[in-house]
Amino acid sequence: MSDCMAMIPSGHSAEIGSPATRASSQSGHQIRLSSFPDMVAGMTTTRQRTYPEPVVKRLYALSGNRCAFPGCETRLTGQVAPGEPPTNLGKIAHIVGLGRQGPRADPTIPVEDLNRVENLLLLCGVHHDLVDANPRTYSVEVLATYKANHEARIEGTSTPPPPPMTTETVDLSLLPITHLPERVWSAVPTRRTTEEIAAGLPLPEQGEVLPFYLHNGRIHTFHDLTTSKGPFRGLIEHATIDDATQADLLAKPDRRGVFVRLLNKSLDRWLRTRGVRFDREHRRYYFPADHETIGRTVTFKTKTGRTMSRKVVRQEGERTTPRDVWWHLAARIAFEQFTSDQWGLTLRPEFHLTTDGTTPLASWRVGPRVTRKKSRIYNEAYFDAVHFWRHYLTEGQPRLIIKVGGQAIVAAGEFPTVQARWPRIDDQAFQPVGVPEDDLLTLLAEQAALAGDDWGAEYEDDDEGEGEAE
Repeated sequence: MSDCMAMIPSGHSAEIGSPATRASSQSGHQIRLSSFPDMVAGMTTTRQRTYPEPVVKRLYALSGNRCAFPGCETRLTGQVAPGEPPTNLGKIAHIVGLGRQGPRADPTIPVEDLNRVENLLLLCGVHHDLVDANPRTYSVEVLATYKANHEARIEGTSTPPPPPMTTETVDLSLLPITHLPERVWSAVPTRRTTEEIAAGLPLPEQGEVLPFYLHNGRIHTFHDLTTSKGPFRGLIEHATIDDATQADLLAKPDRRGVFVRLLNKSLDRWLRTRGVRFDREHRRYYFPADHETIGRTVTFKTKTGRTMSRKVVRQEGERTTPRDVWWHLAARIAFEQFTSDQWGLTLRPEFHLTTDGTTPLASWRVGPRVTRKKSRIYNEAYFDAVHFWRHYLTEGQPRLIIKVGGQAIVAAGEFPTVQARWPRIDDQAFQPVGVPEDDLLTLLAEQAALAGDDWGAEYEDDDEGEGEAE
């Protein structure tokens, strides 16, 4: 179950301490770092980061045992009572990120330099997570300024006052799920492989997809396998048919994966009908090139309500010196569960690179290009990309509906919002346009999908849509 719904992907940082020590850190006592060398030794290494003990001690000294976030006075070490082991609430964040990609990353800097005290910022848990989740807001320059101002204040030298704080409404980059299929059927298949089963399926009815998942020798699907005219009727052994409710599947960890996999397979097959393909290696969806022109353009409405065209596939240097690199707009799109009864379709804009519109570009050529590109994408541009994918998925309608065998997956078209308090950044404000209000047609369409009917089918053409393979 996911616990992160932040709009901006997380950056790179390291955590010091453990949940057990955090839970007992309410004391106001202050102690010297040198009085607990065993604790320091235990927090100088993490899974992928190594901090020499002198670096950690120096960082705590420079930070004065306080969180370096402007306006925060949280003490980072303490002791519940004399004789009790010291507790630690500190988390170390990298100013220039440790990874090879991301808005704060610089792959040209050696790892040993990134782990020097000059590149480390000591924060409390709350502000560490805030910085980690918003790397474009808390850029290298911003974090470097926080460090310099805080350490100067600790030293007692003059320093500018902390920036004013503000509370803002932040859009989360996900579409809330309002309805999920209530039942899953399974049976032993008469064919051995996923490819063989997919080849035996008929073309889906218009507006519907035929997802299935082959697992532990059984085929799982949202379609009712007991119906005599179902799409899987010739592909299963009918004496082995079983079914389970959504609640039963989600209550068992070993079966929960079946339900989530079916949701994402439904999404994959539905996106294929929209002209989007899946890059399995990098787990992202992307726009393939047009067969004739390679480049591709999509018409959509901007966040301010204007209709315009966007190139979703373009050649690098096409206006000057064309190169053998093609950029495809892409996104990580997946169903995720946040609480027992809250699901979302998460959207994370990405890029997919090819040499000719089809052949993937070598990995060593992708990293530097994507890193440079992302380093120039700030909040508004990022939201532009998220809004584009929302509009493309919903087709500008109040909700997204994926029909699956008499059941439906329904996602609301509006981004949920949260209130965030952070230092004020004076930039150009904009007021995005929401999705349109429901009308009679959209309400009838949702009711028909949830009831398993095909409202309006009598007005559709008789031509069947293209089927898609697994």
